Amino acid sequence: MTSLEWLLLLVPTAIYLFYRWSVATFDYFEKRGVPFVKPVPLLGGMWNFFSGKMHMVDAGSLGYEMFPDSRFSGFFAFRKPGYLIHDPELVKQITIKDFDHFADHTNVVPIEADPVLGRALFFTEGTRWKHGRSGLSPAFTGSKMRNMFALVSNYTEGAMGRLVDDARRDGGLELEMRDLFQKLGNDVTTSLSFGVEIDSVHNPNNEFMRRGKELIATDGIQGLKFLLLTVLPKSFFRTLRIRIFPKEATDFYVDVISKTIKQREEHNIVRPDFIHLLVQGRKNELKMEQADDQLKSAGFSTVEEHLQSSTENSQYSDLDITAAAASFFFGGLETTTTVICFALYEMSQNPTVKQKLQAEIDHVKEQLSTTDSKLSYEVLQNMKYLDMVVSETLRRWAPLGLTNRACTKPYTIEDNNGTKVTIQVGDLIQIPIQSIHRDHRFYPNPYKFDPERFSDDNKANINRSAFLPFGSGPRNCIGSRLALMQTKCFLYYILANFELELCPKTDVPIKLNKRSVSLDTLSGFWFRMVPRGEVKK
Repeated sequence: MTSLEWLLLLVPTAIYLFYRWSVATFDYFEKRGVPFVKPVPLLGGMWNFFSGKMHMVDAGSLGYEMFPDSRFSGFFAFRKPGYLIHDPELVKQITIKDFDHFADHTNVVPIEADPVLGRALFFTEGTRWKHGRSGLSPAFTGSKMRNMFALVSNYTEGAMGRLVDDARRDGGLELEMRDLFQKLGNDVTTSLSFGVEIDSVHNPNNEFMRRGKELIATDGIQGLKFLLLTVLPKSFFRTLRIRIFPKEATDFYVDVISKTIKQREEHNIVRPDFIHLLVQGRKNELKMEQADDQLKSAGFSTVEEHLQSSTENSQYSDLDITAAAASFFFGGLETTTTVICFALYEMSQNPTVKQKLQAEIDHVKEQLSTTDSKLSYEVLQNMKYLDMVVSETLRRWAPLGLTNRACTKPYTIEDNNGTKVTIQVGDLIQIPIQSIHRDHRFYPNPYKFDPERFSDDNKANINRSAFLPFGSGPRNCIGSRLALMQTKCFLYYILANFELELCPKTDVPIKLNKRSVSLDTLSGFWFRMVPRGEVKK
């Protein structure tokens, strides 16, 4: 045979073998009698996302809509089969009662590949995660949030004051809210995590802002890497030394942390931020406080801590402290910004909600003025309607619409029709938080933005197993109190200082960016900001 003839034979054969390999796992659920979403060769259930037809969360949750009578269904992340858990009670059983069978996330990052992200709690596993979680828990209690609140409140009040001056000078401001609150959130998180004060609104090109954008990026190549973490073995990232965070950005933060710790120790500087708390942890001085019992609740969305806190024998290096601070930055900034933007958008479409929240804020502001007091952590937590608005935003627009677990011990689940399957070690499960939050069986008229669901009269009717904005069980979000505090503080000060009006750039109805891994819009959240008392009638 000639070379051409060999080529004509080999190419079709190679294509056929590749195709067979790409679909070799696709009979997995059929053999087990589990309903599943029909996969596309190689891409599995990811085709709808990569083709731009669906947001990643919608593509990953299709089985929830297709098989409403099932407790679970099957899906394929590329070639890898996984289980989508529909039933909130089964979610609770998996994430809390039988947690030891699902103790890890699937997104594990080897330290050898990415020394900073590999030390962040969300991306660690096993003993390292358990030790890290129990050691960091005392840093996120109510008393620690109260101690940090002055830093958050003072910065936010000052930033809003500067924006009011800008608006008066320019006759109002037309701003994109995600960009604005990423800058404000960047400054607050930089202050809390790295002990540095900056003003990114007026100096948007500062290095902390530039490096922060690099850390929180969930699109492009970095977004693809996060996606692949779910389906590729950690050995792939370890062998190829594939980093998720850019090396230049992490080196920058390691240098900042090391210099800050050294300066504080040399000059005996104490500042109530995360660096101080984590250095305390390194010295085994980070403890729970009596006040934590009184400050346990941060609102309806507060998650329960399931592990006993312990900082004994904590050997936090400067790199460990940097990783913890960077993870607060990465996880908190995007969550806070997303909740604030969607809350403001929903209020623009629901004037009654906006008026009720505005009235509560004005009442608190007047009381503080009468007593010549500043906003405190306790006062913020007592604002019931603000908590209702934030809770409903977290329900309607959950920042993390899907979360996952990896099976660490074999586990058998049973469907409503009696079908039993055993999930094996290493198997993937996903929890469709967004779908559960938008299910009419748990939330009547689920697409209506209605904070009254969380009123004192109605909140007892909510199935807590079906409200998962910060996850569930021991691997829930450790920073939920911080995220709630920042979100409420930002909403208080922007509504205390500004009237927000729709502008020509505002998309109504909102249009989601289906190619973004995170929850984002195509055109942003544009509003015209006019200082209170200066709105034209």
